Amino acid sequence: MIRFLSICNNTFTQTIRQPVYCILVAVTFVLLVMSLPLAGWTMGESGADFQETDQKMLENLGISTLMMSGLLLAAFTASSALSREIEDKTALTVISKPVARATFVLGKFAGVAIAVMLAYYLSTLVFLMTIRHRVVSAAYNPYDFPVIVIGFTAFGVAVLIALLGNFFFGWPFTSAAVWSSLLSLTLGMGLICVIGKGWKIVPFGQDLRPELIVGIFLAFLGVLLFVATAVAASTRLGQVTTLLVCVGVFLLGSYHPFLFQEKGRDVLILRLLGWFSPNLTYFYSMDTLSSRTGGTFPPQLVGLATAYCLLYVAALLAIGVALFQSRSLQEQRSSSALPTAVSLLAWTGRAGALALGLAGMVLLSAPAFYTAKGFVLIGALLLGAVATWLLWGYFARGARWSYWIVVAAAGLGAMQALVALLAADWISRQLNVRINPVLQGIEALVAALVLLSLFLPRTRRHFNPKYQVSMDV
Repeated sequence: MIRFLSICNNTFTQTIRQPVYCILVAVTFVLLVMSLPLAGWTMGESGADFQETDQKMLENLGISTLMMSGLLLAAFTASSALSREIEDKTALTVISKPVARATFVLGKFAGVAIAVMLAYYLSTLVFLMTIRHRVVSAAYNPYDFPVIVIGFTAFGVAVLIALLGNFFFGWPFTSAAVWSSLLSLTLGMGLICVIGKGWKIVPFGQDLRPELIVGIFLAFLGVLLFVATAVAASTRLGQVTTLLVCVGVFLLGSYHPFLFQEKGRDVLILRLLGWFSPNLTYFYSMDTLSSRTGGTFPPQLVGLATAYCLLYVAALLAIGVALFQSRSLQEQRSSSALPTAVSLLAWTGRAGALALGLAGMVLLSAPAFYTAKGFVLIGALLLGAVATWLLWGYFARGARWSYWIVVAAAGLGAMQALVALLAADWISRQLNVRINPVLQGIEALVAALVLLSLFLPRTRRHFNPKYQVSMDV
């Protein structure tokens, strides 16, 4: 337990000192404040109705911002706290103390989770201030000056304390700003809860709905799941790929009912995949908060969502510990030598290979495709998935032939898109094929970006045999 707490404390301290942590929190503050004017564009049947819909829109925007901010914080902080230490051989020093690998991973998770929880709490305070201010839907709606004055004063005091502490005492600015914000924003929110519009004393928190607090808590459960996903992925992957994994989990979890319940009832593969992928709709409170009756959350729902989150987090951490147990920490060639462009392209290609394989397995589970043409299509998809996976695997390892295959594919894709854009009318008349200029433009842009990343000096060095030999030495 002493080793676990030491790793947790060290990870938390390092995380809140990272500039990206402070930047993401500050950007979240700005987005939450900017949600006030953005939410004032709903359409209601009457004056009171559109003001209420504007306020509900503000709640939805705020909770969505909190969740997406938590996803980004989880990905960036977990990869910095875990994968970077593995690449820099710091983890090898810690493991040799001796410290059990499971203790190391769990301590990292606890430190990152506490840091993300602190950022989530600070962002929640700003969100509640915007809720208390309410959307100014019309010119006759007054501004809530206590919220404006106290909120900006609390933020300014926090920044001033961090600057003075850094100048006179050498405090790290980022961590000092976080701790001072914790104190000043908490005190400011406490004052706002008892000072109403017109600077009058009101009952504590009378303008804040209890259902909103429950919705914020449910969103935090989803953020905690992202933290566990990021920590598990960081045991094997770098920062960019960890972010891609978190985004993939977010997309799968958000569309879980559509993908695995509606479409997967008669498809065995989708049904099995739905059992393993998280269902993030348990943590979405927007529908309940936006209901006309001002819906409430049943205690059973909150309890089941909490239990679901904790069990899924435990499963993800078990996977992370298992992956880290077999991870070699004495590799001569660090994964940090892999250029970001190569890593991003390789893992995007592998994701495409998995998508092809999944499509083939889905068709194999559907009796409607049990025909000669159907089996040919299934075989082509499965073989394409295997070939694509191997291609991008060799691409990540620096095989020169794979580099030229990717260059040729990207070049052909760019040429095809440009020809389709320039000769769209002729193709439509001669071949009776309708060309979508938007899709062709996107294809051309993506192909051009891929070609640009492939011709970067660091990317080309990755496929240079002389450079690879020097790196191995």
